[in-house]
Amino acid sequence: MLPDADLRFPGNIAAGPVLRQIQQEAVQTTAASPAFISRLLDGCQRTGTVMSRLQKIYVGGAPVFPGLLRRAKHFCPNAKIISVYGSTEAEPMAEIALSDISQADFEAMERGKGLLAGHPVACISLRVIRDQWGTPIPPLDHATFEREIVPVDEPGEIAVSGAHVLPGYLNAESSAETKFEVDGVRWHRTGDLGYLDAGGRLWLLGRCSGKVQDERGTLYPFAVECAVMQNPAIRRAALAMVDGCRVLAIETKEHLTADAVLRSLPRVNLDQVVFLNRVPVDKRHNAKIDYPALHRKLKNLKAS
Repeated sequence: MLPDADLRFPGNIAAGPVLRQIQQEAVQTTAASPAFISRLLDGCQRTGTVMSRLQKIYVGGAPVFPGLLRRAKHFCPNAKIISVYGSTEAEPMAEIALSDISQADFEAMERGKGLLAGHPVACISLRVIRDQWGTPIPPLDHATFEREIVPVDEPGEIAVSGAHVLPGYLNAESSAETKFEVDGVRWHRTGDLGYLDAGGRLWLLGRCSGKVQDERGTLYPFAVECAVMQNPAIRRAALAMVDGCRVLAIETKEHLTADAVLRSLPRVNLDQVVFLNRVPVDKRHNAKIDYPALHRKLKNLKAS
């Protein structure tokens, strides 16, 4: 067993010991956060290692961008690679295998259509409702709830219900913010924005609290971040609104210019591209953008 200290921060693990253990134990299936898998793939790239015995790789706990899936296939050629969308309160909600993502899907993500999460899993009910995040939803009857559901391809708030969905919290106030009932059935508000396409697949657009709205319209975080992350030189990207300015924060693996980033996003009206040594991420998975911390960091940069 590896020392616990090596695994407390998935985005900073020493890949070598983990790769050796995977090989020694002939591991066939693994599930991990994107940050953890990315570190393993970095180790594979440095050492020329191929994890040919792996048969299945589940990646989740944070956004799983197409570039990571493609890299995983390169270094794990025999594995079925599956992106899983879920949350602490409902895991899983949707999933998709790399092999089920078409070239047209990849191109749609490059054009800013969001991040494809796949079909909702069979054991869950998933709906996209009118975005009203921040406002409690009172008990509804079925007919009223149906009127809250948005049409195909229209962005809205993702809500789920099912036997494995957390019904509530110890803190009743939190439950009031994220739970509501439809004819006595408890639903969970994920706080995520997305839409269902004509094939019933879920596309993610980012957190409800993260969308950028001004007189120019609405920008959704994943629509921008997923598109720009197609560039392999970009390690991480995050959209934020700072003092009325649309700012894209970039963490790179190699030198890039703001002009190069902006040229890759011709349909996105940004005010500024900022390069950071490190874009803040969550402590648990080291992969989800910590938007409040990012906002503070960008505000401090602007003030200095």
